[in-house]
Amino acid sequence: MSDVGVTPTVPHVWRLAWRVSQHRRKEYWTGAILFVGFFMAPALTGFLLSRGYAALSAGDFAATYWFAFGVAASETLRMASVHAGAIIWTQVWVHMQTLLRANMLVAQMASGGPEAGQPVGSAGEAITHFRDDTEDVAEFVDIQIDVTGGLLFTVVAGFVLGAADPRAAVVLVLPMAAVVVATRALDERIKRYREADRAAAGEVTGFVGDTMAAATTVKVNAAVPAVLRRLRVLVDTRLVTAVRDRTLDEGVYAFSHGAADVGLGLVLLVSAGAIASGAFDLGTLALFAAYLGWLSFLPRMLGRLMARRKQTAVAFGRMSRLVADTDVERMVGTRDLPIGRQDERVRPEVARPERLPLERLEVIGLSATFENGRGVEDVSFIVERGDFVVITGPVGGGKSTLLRSLLGLAWQAETSGVVCWNGRSIDDRAAFFVPPQSAFLSQVPQLISDTVADNVALGPVEQADLDRALELSAIWGDIEELTEGADTLIGPRGLRLSGGQRQRLATARALIHRPELVVLDDLSSALDVETETELWENLRRAGLTVIAVSHRAVAFERATRVLRLEGGRFAQPQELRNGAVRSGGPA
Repeated sequence: MSDVGVTPTVPHVWRLAWRVSQHRRKEYWTGAILFVGFFMAPALTGFLLSRGYAALSAGDFAATYWFAFGVAASETLRMASVHAGAIIWTQVWVHMQTLLRANMLVAQMASGGPEAGQPVGSAGEAITHFRDDTEDVAEFVDIQIDVTGGLLFTVVAGFVLGAADPRAAVVLVLPMAAVVVATRALDERIKRYREADRAAAGEVTGFVGDTMAAATTVKVNAAVPAVLRRLRVLVDTRLVTAVRDRTLDEGVYAFSHGAADVGLGLVLLVSAGAIASGAFDLGTLALFAAYLGWLSFLPRMLGRLMARRKQTAVAFGRMSRLVADTDVERMVGTRDLPIGRQDERVRPEVARPERLPLERLEVIGLSATFENGRGVEDVSFIVERGDFVVITGPVGGGKSTLLRSLLGLAWQAETSGVVCWNGRSIDDRAAFFVPPQSAFLSQVPQLISDTVADNVALGPVEQADLDRALELSAIWGDIEELTEGADTLIGPRGLRLSGGQRQRLATARALIHRPELVVLDDLSSALDVETETELWENLRRAGLTVIAVSHRAVAFERATRVLRLEGGRFAQPQELRNGAVRSGGPA
């Protein structure tokens, strides 16, 4: 869905950008001072040059040599400062973007708690947030340094030129005023064009990513022409938004450049009389010649700064949705980032909550309703330790919604009801139902392009725990047949594995930390009967407490209770004990 028109308003862009810039204060201030020095150096160079020519015209050759030496030293320091500044500012640039990306990533990865944010809409949208929006903020901070240096140079040059011709100093203000007025008039259009372009870029990137992931499906269904037609529509839309956004951006810059040139023309015009009459000596003429080229810098950068301010407001607003809906302050929160030399990088320890052994799980009046009116309503049941509860029912009956709302993962639904763990109500369910309390396996398991072991562990684990999880998920035999065992790379999204193997490998991930409660959403959809039977039997023998969605008889036969969900409500449940079926009321 397009982001256009829904970006939150960000009233404190300057303060937010300042907080981002101060993430690494030492590097920021060192780089800023070096670059400001680079922009200020021409003021000193021009002054020394004018004094040198004045000395030359007066016949003072000794002073002329000294001033020439001063000009050489000033330019050498200017070149040294820009090279050193570039090296340091690269670090600042990386740290600013990494801070923003880390805050977004933490919010996306948090299951619950104060740091949890709304899930990103698509992979394409995520890329534009993590790549383009963070770059907009970094560029805004970067151009502030340019403007600061240009402003200080203009102030110094104004005083020096004003001493020679006060009218020239006054004229310097005119192009800057014109740039500010023109850019302010285009504020809303700059914001609207940038929003549209970012949204269109996300659509194209997301579609390409989805198409590559489903390349085989597209080819076997002879859908390549249709996919290309859809891609062309998205690319054409992006072409329009990108050209419009870039044209406006460059137009503002061109206007600023033109205003600067007009300002220089006015300086020359008001000083023409003095130049023509010879009132300016050789030193003053050299001063004007040295300063005129640099006096156009500030108006040009000022126009770009004003445009970037509005674009950065769009970037902060878009990123804030990933962090905590509209709480943009969390975007710039300080965070310790493990960035440094190779020998300084330390992998942070995973801090897991204290284990609370499950005795009784109570779900009371749980409801989750989406905007279209579908969902679950007033669902209640109880799970005792060691129970194997199976939830079944027709497609669209609300089974997945029930599991997600139970775990606090029904982000887009309006939820109500109470979930109690050992009699204690859980307020933030998404934060609570994580390992070692709970593990969840969704309908479509997601794997990463890494080894079997890393896909299961997602971090450091004991080898015994890894082996146990692979055995319980009935995939140990398959892993032993791979060329490198658990160290085998499985390819993007588990491409080298079959559908059943991917599902069982994701099951091992759910079991790796020995959770008190295992929640499985249609686990056996890609398994044959023999493998499914082995898997359910493994879970039963392990004494795990399980809530599972299933339609298979082999799951019903091992369940302690089967709950049928129809239209978002429980029908009369069946309770299975030792293979005998008998009716029972709600738990």
